[in-house]
Amino acid sequence: MIRGLEHLSYEDRLRELGLLTLEKRRLRGMTLEQLPVPEGANRKDGEGLFPRGCSDRTRGDGSELKEGRLR
Repeated sequence: MIRGLEHLSYEDRLRELGLLTLEKRRLRGMTLEQLPVPEGANRKDGEGLFPRGCSDRTRGDGSELKEGRLR
């Protein structure tokens, strides 16, 4: 809860903060998922996303990156 807005309804608090309802945010997200992906945006293994000389194999401290599941 944001101090000073306790007395307002949910809709009024959202309007005051310039936010959308959860339902509208979900609808917006589903709509964005349906838009076409620009050509070249789905590059294999993220090639070209980092400047040359930037290694994707280490974290910068010499430890190797490992692929695995998040828990």
